[in-house]
Amino acid sequence: MNDKHVMITISRQFGTNGREIGRVLAEYLDIGYYNKELMAQIANDMKIDPSFFEENNLNDAGFFRLSKRTFTLSTMAEISVNSELYEKSCELIQGIAQRESAVIVGRCADYILRDHPNVIRVFCYSDRDTRIKVAMNAYGVPFKKVDKFVDLQDQKRSGFYEFYTNQKWGQPANYDLMINTSTVSLEEAVKLLAHWYDHKMGVESIKGAFMDQYLNEKKVDLSEESA
Repeated sequence: MNDKHVMITISRQFGTNGREIGRVLAEYLDIGYYNKELMAQIANDMKIDPSFFEENNLNDAGFFRLSKRTFTLSTMAEISVNSELYEKSCELIQGIAQRESAVIVGRCADYILRDHPNVIRVFCYSDRDTRIKVAMNAYGVPFKKVDKFVDLQDQKRSGFYEFYTNQKWGQPANYDLMINTSTVSLEEAVKLLAHWYDHKMGVESIKGAFMDQYLNEKKVDLSEESA
């Protein structure tokens, strides 16, 4: 039995389909997939409403804000809450890496796992026109506002990352693979990463037997007792 754990972290620009690539890849390989589940567990640990971690509660700098909220944490500084979020993310992500192979989307996972012996750090990017079309078609952003909207989404993703990692978000040197999703299809990206995963594992994995298991952001128990 191979007890090696391979971690795949996916960071992405807005509108590049990176989250979907991560989900399908995890299903294709039948390994863990962590995205919203991490935030739900952290909200539970911090004893605050999970809605606190919704994207519409991010300020322009990429930090979750306390303003206009009625949580018991309302007297704490935003930086304190976000620091606790980062610390708990580190604990959960490192714990996952110790017990299983998995795909983790966002949450500074590439930096948190930088010393992991078997990590594949991916950054998804795309051309401007493609991302603008996503903003207009999927999010209904008016043409006159779309450029600012796209830039703001990337700004929110980079702000938190750069503050806590002291690294440049999207800088090629911080990743093992940069994927241009304007020219690389979802299927091509998944098969490429699956091949790399097998190389890291040192064995040929069974693929595609459990597709769509994470289609609805399947809840996963992150507690240590379930490990």
